[in-house]
Amino acid sequence: MTRLARNRDTHLTPEEIAAEALRQFDAGATAPSIRQLATALGVAPSAIYHHYPSRAAIYQAGVDLVWAEATGDVVELIGDPFTADPAEVLIAAAVASRRTFMRHYRIAPYASATPAGSGMMANVLALVASLLERLGLEGEEAASAFHTYALFTFGTIVFAATRQIAHDELGGGDGSFRSAPGEREARFSQERTRDAIDGVIDLSAIDPVRDEELFTAGLRRLIATFGAAGR
Repeated sequence: MTRLARNRDTHLTPEEIAAEALRQFDAGATAPSIRQLATALGVAPSAIYHHYPSRAAIYQAGVDLVWAEATGDVVELIGDPFTADPAEVLIAAAVASRRTFMRHYRIAPYASATPAGSGMMANVLALVASLLERLGLEGEEAASAFHTYALFTFGTIVFAATRQIAHDELGGGDGSFRSAPGEREARFSQERTRDAIDGVIDLSAIDPVRDEELFTAGLRRLIATFGAAGR
Protein backbone atom coordinates (compact mmCIF):
# COMPACT_ATOMS: atom_id res chain seq x y z
CA MET A 1 0.00 0.00 0.00
CA THR A 2 1.24 3.52 -0.80
CA ARG A 3 2.37 5.82 2.01
CA LEU A 4 -0.25 8.17 3.42
CA ALA A 5 0.41 11.74 2.28
CA ARG A 6 1.11 14.45 4.82
CA ASN A 7 -2.04 16.34 5.92
CA ARG A 8 -4.30 13.50 4.74
CA ASP A 9 -6.05 10.95 6.87
CA THR A 10 -7.09 8.70 3.97
CA HIS A 11 -5.34 7.23 0.95
CA LEU A 12 -5.96 8.88 -2.42
CA THR A 13 -8.44 7.06 -4.68
CA PRO A 14 -9.17 7.29 -8.43
CA GLU A 15 -12.74 8.35 -7.62
CA GLU A 16 -11.47 11.24 -5.51
CA ILE A 17 -9.23 12.45 -8.33
CA ALA A 18 -12.04 12.28 -10.88
CA ALA A 19 -14.43 14.14 -8.57
CA GLU A 20 -11.84 16.87 -7.95
CA ALA A 21 -11.21 17.20 -11.68
CA LEU A 22 -14.93 17.66 -12.30
CA ARG A 23 -15.14 20.21 -9.48
CA GLN A 24 -12.28 22.20 -11.00
CA PHE A 25 -13.86 22.07 -14.46
CA ASP A 26 -17.07 23.46 -12.96
CA ALA A 27 -15.24 26.19 -11.08
CA GLY A 28 -12.55 27.30 -13.53
CA ALA A 29 -12.03 28.68 -16.99
CA THR A 30 -9.30 26.20 -17.92
CA ALA A 31 -8.92 22.43 -17.77
CA PRO A 32 -7.16 21.42 -14.53
CA SER A 33 -3.53 20.41 -14.62
CA ILE A 34 -2.00 17.49 -12.73
CA ARG A 35 -0.26 19.98 -10.43
CA GLN A 36 -3.55 21.80 -9.69
CA LEU A 37 -5.24 18.51 -8.86
CA ALA A 38 -2.36 17.40 -6.66
CA THR A 39 -2.34 20.68 -4.74
CA ALA A 40 -6.10 20.57 -4.13
CA LEU A 41 -5.91 16.94 -2.98
CA GLY A 42 -2.88 17.47 -0.76
CA VAL A 43 -0.63 15.00 -2.57
CA ALA A 44 2.41 15.03 -4.82
CA PRO A 45 1.80 14.91 -8.61
CA SER A 46 3.34 11.43 -8.64
CA ALA A 47 0.40 10.23 -6.52
CA ILE A 48 -1.98 11.27 -9.29
CA TYR A 49 0.05 9.34 -11.87
CA HIS A 50 -0.15 6.28 -9.62
CA HIS A 51 -3.86 6.10 -10.51
CA TYR A 52 -4.06 7.72 -13.97
CA PRO A 53 -1.46 7.68 -16.77
CA SER A 54 -2.43 11.11 -18.16
CA ARG A 55 -4.70 14.12 -17.87
CA ALA A 56 -6.78 12.66 -20.70
CA ALA A 57 -7.57 9.61 -18.57
CA ILE A 58 -8.59 11.86 -15.67
CA TYR A 59 -10.86 13.94 -17.88
CA GLN A 60 -12.47 10.74 -19.19
CA ALA A 61 -13.10 9.68 -15.60
CA GLY A 62 -14.69 13.09 -14.94
CA VAL A 63 -16.94 12.64 -17.98
CA ASP A 64 -17.91 9.19 -16.67
CA LEU A 65 -19.09 10.85 -13.45
CA VAL A 66 -21.36 13.11 -15.47
CA TRP A 67 -22.73 10.12 -17.39
CA ALA A 68 -23.47 8.36 -14.11
CA GLU A 69 -25.30 11.47 -12.89
CA ALA A 70 -27.28 11.61 -16.14
CA THR A 71 -28.23 7.93 -15.80
CA GLY A 72 -29.76 8.64 -12.40
CA ASP A 73 -31.70 11.54 -13.91
CA VAL A 74 -33.10 9.26 -16.64
CA VAL A 75 -34.53 6.90 -14.03
CA GLU A 76 -36.18 9.87 -12.30
CA LEU A 77 -37.72 11.02 -15.59
CA ILE A 78 -38.91 7.70 -17.00
CA GLY A 79 -38.84 5.02 -14.29
CA ASP A 80 -37.91 1.53 -15.48
CA PRO A 81 -36.41 1.93 -18.97
CA PHE A 82 -37.09 -1.74 -19.77
CA THR A 83 -40.86 -1.40 -19.42
CA ALA A 84 -41.48 2.21 -20.52
CA ASP A 85 -42.24 3.19 -24.11
CA PRO A 86 -38.91 2.89 -25.99
CA ALA A 87 -39.29 6.21 -27.82
CA GLU A 88 -39.97 8.00 -24.53
CA VAL A 89 -36.90 6.37 -22.97
CA LEU A 90 -34.69 7.60 -25.82
CA ILE A 91 -36.12 11.11 -25.44
CA ALA A 92 -35.68 11.07 -21.66
CA ALA A 93 -32.11 9.83 -22.01
CA ALA A 94 -31.21 12.63 -24.39
CA VAL A 95 -32.92 15.31 -22.31
CA ALA A 96 -31.31 14.08 -19.09
CA SER A 97 -27.89 13.91 -20.74
CA ARG A 98 -28.24 17.45 -22.07
CA ARG A 99 -29.40 18.83 -18.72
CA THR A 100 -26.61 17.11 -16.84
CA PHE A 101 -23.82 18.14 -19.17
CA MET A 102 -25.08 21.72 -19.13
CA ARG A 103 -24.68 21.65 -15.35
CA HIS A 104 -21.08 20.67 -16.04
CA TYR A 105 -20.71 22.47 -19.36
CA ARG A 106 -16.96 23.10 -19.12
CA ILE A 107 -16.21 19.37 -19.27
CA ALA A 108 -18.92 18.69 -21.89
CA PRO A 109 -16.62 19.12 -24.95
CA TYR A 110 -14.64 16.12 -23.69
CA ALA A 111 -17.80 14.00 -23.96
CA SER A 112 -17.29 14.05 -27.74
CA ALA A 113 -14.20 11.85 -27.37
CA THR A 114 -14.67 8.15 -28.04
CA PRO A 115 -15.88 6.72 -24.72
CA ALA A 116 -13.77 4.25 -22.79
CA GLY A 117 -14.97 0.66 -22.97
CA SER A 118 -16.25 0.68 -19.42
CA GLY A 119 -18.86 -1.63 -18.00
CA MET A 120 -21.28 1.27 -17.64
CA MET A 121 -20.94 2.27 -21.31
CA ALA A 122 -21.40 -1.35 -22.39
CA ASN A 123 -24.63 -1.49 -20.40
CA VAL A 124 -25.84 1.80 -21.93
CA LEU A 125 -25.23 0.53 -25.46
CA ALA A 126 -26.98 -2.74 -24.66
CA LEU A 127 -30.01 -0.79 -23.43
CA VAL A 128 -30.05 1.39 -26.55
CA ALA A 129 -29.86 -1.70 -28.75
CA SER A 130 -32.84 -3.17 -26.89
CA LEU A 131 -34.82 0.08 -27.28
CA LEU A 132 -34.16 0.26 -31.02
CA GLU A 133 -35.18 -3.37 -31.45
CA ARG A 134 -38.42 -2.61 -29.63
CA LEU A 135 -38.96 0.11 -32.23
CA GLY A 136 -38.59 -2.55 -34.93
CA LEU A 137 -34.99 -1.79 -35.93
CA GLU A 138 -32.23 -4.42 -36.08
CA GLY A 139 -28.70 -4.75 -37.39
CA GLU A 140 -27.58 -2.02 -39.77
CA GLU A 141 -30.91 -0.17 -39.52
CA ALA A 142 -30.47 0.07 -35.76
CA ALA A 143 -26.85 1.18 -36.17
CA SER A 144 -27.88 3.90 -38.61
CA ALA A 145 -30.62 5.11 -36.26
CA PHE A 146 -28.20 5.16 -33.30
CA HIS A 147 -25.67 7.14 -35.34
CA THR A 148 -28.29 9.79 -36.15
CA TYR A 149 -29.61 9.88 -32.57
CA ALA A 150 -26.12 10.16 -31.08
CA LEU A 151 -25.04 12.91 -33.48
CA PHE A 152 -28.19 14.92 -32.80
CA THR A 153 -27.91 14.51 -29.03
CA PHE A 154 -24.16 14.86 -28.53
CA GLY A 155 -23.89 17.53 -31.21
CA THR A 156 -26.41 19.77 -29.48
CA ILE A 157 -24.82 19.11 -26.08
CA VAL A 158 -21.35 20.09 -27.28
CA PHE A 159 -22.67 23.07 -29.25
CA ALA A 160 -24.67 24.43 -26.30
CA ALA A 161 -21.75 23.86 -23.93
CA THR A 162 -19.15 25.52 -26.13
CA ARG A 163 -21.50 28.43 -26.76
CA GLN A 164 -21.87 28.90 -23.00
CA ILE A 165 -18.09 28.75 -22.59
CA ALA A 166 -17.71 31.37 -25.32
CA HIS A 167 -20.32 33.59 -23.66
CA ASP A 168 -18.43 33.31 -20.38
CA GLU A 169 -15.11 34.23 -21.97
CA LEU A 170 -16.21 36.79 -24.56
CA GLY A 171 -19.37 38.20 -23.05
CA GLY A 172 -22.77 37.29 -24.49
CA GLY A 173 -24.86 39.47 -26.74
CA ASP A 174 -28.62 39.94 -26.60
CA GLY A 175 -29.33 37.10 -29.01
CA SER A 176 -30.36 39.48 -31.81
CA PHE A 177 -29.15 38.88 -35.34
CA ARG A 178 -31.78 41.04 -37.04
CA SER A 179 -31.31 42.63 -40.47
CA ALA A 180 -30.83 46.32 -40.98
CA PRO A 181 -34.09 48.24 -41.71
CA GLY A 182 -33.41 48.54 -45.44
CA GLU A 183 -32.73 44.83 -45.75
CA ARG A 184 -35.96 43.96 -43.92
CA GLU A 185 -38.07 46.08 -46.30
CA ALA A 186 -36.53 44.34 -49.29
CA ARG A 187 -37.30 40.92 -47.77
CA PHE A 188 -40.78 41.55 -46.37
CA SER A 189 -42.13 38.21 -47.58
CA GLN A 190 -39.53 36.45 -45.43
CA GLU A 191 -40.03 38.66 -42.38
CA ARG A 192 -42.04 36.24 -40.21
CA THR A 193 -39.66 33.38 -40.88
CA ARG A 194 -36.61 35.57 -40.28
CA ASP A 195 -38.12 36.91 -37.05
CA ALA A 196 -38.74 33.34 -35.87
CA ILE A 197 -35.16 32.33 -36.66
CA ASP A 198 -33.82 35.45 -34.94
CA GLY A 199 -35.78 34.41 -31.87
CA VAL A 200 -34.17 30.99 -31.52
CA ILE A 201 -30.61 31.34 -32.82
CA ASP A 202 -29.08 32.01 -29.41
CA LEU A 203 -31.54 30.20 -27.14
CA SER A 204 -29.01 27.79 -25.64
CA ALA A 205 -27.38 30.76 -23.89
CA ILE A 206 -30.27 33.17 -23.29
CA ASP A 207 -33.35 30.96 -22.78
CA PRO A 208 -32.37 27.38 -21.87
CA VAL A 209 -35.94 26.36 -21.01
CA ARG A 210 -37.23 27.23 -24.48
CA ASP A 211 -34.09 25.75 -25.97
CA GLU A 212 -34.82 22.41 -24.28
CA GLU A 213 -38.41 22.52 -25.51
CA LEU A 214 -37.24 22.88 -29.11
CA PHE A 215 -34.55 20.21 -28.62
CA THR A 216 -37.16 17.77 -27.29
CA ALA A 217 -39.58 18.55 -30.12
CA GLY A 218 -36.88 17.98 -32.71
CA LEU A 219 -35.80 14.77 -31.03
CA ARG A 220 -39.37 13.51 -30.92
CA ARG A 221 -39.73 14.10 -34.68
CA LEU A 222 -36.42 12.37 -35.30
CA ILE A 223 -37.29 9.27 -33.26
CA ALA A 224 -40.69 9.07 -34.96
CA THR A 225 -38.83 8.41 -38.21
CA PHE A 226 -37.06 5.45 -36.55
CA GLY A 227 -40.39 3.81 -35.78
CA ALA A 228 -41.59 4.41 -39.34
CA ALA A 229 -38.42 2.88 -40.76
CA GLY A 230 -38.93 -0.24 -38.65
CA ARG A 231 -42.48 -0.87 -39.82
